[in-house]
Amino acid sequence: MDLFFTARQQLQFSMQWVGIKADATDLYQVPAGYGKLQRINTDVRGVTPSDFTISRLSTQLRYRWEIAPLSDLFIVCTRGGNVPNGTVDGFSVLFQEALTDPIIDRLVVKLRYRFGS
Repeated sequence: MDLFFTARQQLQFSMQWVGIKADATDLYQVPAGYGKLQRINTDVRGVTPSDFTISRLSTQLRYRWEIAPLSDLFIVCTRGGNVPNGTVDGFSVLFQEALTDPIIDRLVVKLRYRFGS
């Protein structure tokens, strides 16, 4: 989302979320030499199918003010969350946990100024 207050001031909000919930049914391994993938027998090795979830959320709020031509002030706030691997009921729970448990929370201020005429 972009909001332009004037031609020289801009507020931008972006959000990116990756949410995956995977249920494994069969396990395969790459053979030592050439050949097709080999199915792993779960009874012999005692390996159970590996279910996993991934939930990564990154949000960014960016303010830009053009002070003069080629001179800008940027204020950027970044927040990101990551839910550890586990089984979760649904995507709404994944989204809520990634939003409320941030692993990164940064505020950056940058001034770019052009010297000269």
